[in-house]
Amino acid sequence: MEAASGKDAVVASYEALNRRDIDAAMEALAEDAEWNESTALPDTGVYRGRPAIRSFLTDFLDSWERFHQTVVDVLQEGDRVLVLIHLEATGRGSAASVDAHYAHLWTVSGGRGIRVDAFYDRDEALAALNP
Repeated sequence: MEAASGKDAVVASYEALNRRDIDAAMEALAEDAEWNESTALPDTGVYRGRPAIRSFLTDFLDSWERFHQTVVDVLQEGDRVLVLIHLEATGRGSAASVDAHYAHLWTVSGGRGIRVDAFYDRDEALAALNP
């Protein structure tokens, strides 16, 4: 696997989510990928396999009237890609405005993500990249 291809696929998945193109976003994930969402969000946990991850992401996107993630930085150490993200969104129905920073740590194999771990603390995310 060429390291850049996995990194490029990861970044492209965030661009796809901004367009609400779940199919394109899913291309960055292996069939048996595992997504570990932060328990800081309601009704979240661990999602295993593309169907479960697709369902989670679809429900998550459906909760936002306006949704835009900006990839602030991407750091790579071997097969791990840390994506630092800035989210600006407006809740569907509630009109609640969200301005949040978080990170996703991807483990990549064969050009696709096999595991994604969500962090809401930058220092914890950086520590996880370089254990």
